Amino acid sequence: MNILQKESPADIQAKFDAINKDIVRIIEKGHVELTTIISGNISFRYVISAPRDLLTDFERAQSFCFVTKYESLPTVDSVNIVEHKGRYFPNNIDDIKHVLNEYRPIIQNQGDSVHYQKIHAWCHKKLGADPTRYLSITVQHESGKDITTEFRASLAERVRAVRKILAECEFGYIYNGILQHSDHQYTERFWKEYVNGELNYVFIKHATILGEIKDLLNWHYRLFNTLTFPKMGSL
Repeated sequence: MNILQKESPADIQAKFDAINKDIVRIIEKGHVELTTIISGNISFRYVISAPRDLLTDFERAQSFCFVTKYESLPTVDSVNIVEHKGRYFPNNIDDIKHVLNEYRPIIQNQGDSVHYQKIHAWCHKKLGADPTRYLSITVQHESGKDITTEFRASLAERVRAVRKILAECEFGYIYNGILQHSDHQYTERFWKEYVNGELNYVFIKHATILGEIKDLLNWHYRLFNTLTFPKMGSL
């Protein structure tokens, strides 16, 4: 029996429909956490009166690395399917794997300074901090109201949403079993899904979800971006 089964475009579309449905389910599960609604324009105020630099050396490196990493994070816009000898393949699978690899420091490597939980810990600590001891960030609504407390709550909700979404995914398998490491506990599954083509769907599903992760971390990026200078120079 040939384990490389031929699939019709209708079969493939049915699988993509199932994947999209699961992506929506996973994202909606994370969005349950988003209960603090902030509408209108807001601005940040950065204040420090302590006898120290605005950022420590570590914080400056963390800020620079996170901003440059976030700005380079790609997303999946579409899947280009091509036919070859009666079988169908994603023609941009290398781009999809690139997306997955680029997010690893943000979502998987907890020891990395740009991991989303470390980024959030920095933001949480600075929002409303004592400016006589630390850098203090306050948030001003266009109405003139100080909404630092509400904004801090919103950031925490976004991180919980990220955590919930990641809990529904299989990035451990993708990174530790395939793209970054060769953990033997995943070898049997990797071999099977590589041969029968299911790995394409695994990659596509998870790369698509990463676009939502980027959106959820956008306000964290904005807090850091104001502090990151100078910007990258020209040629």
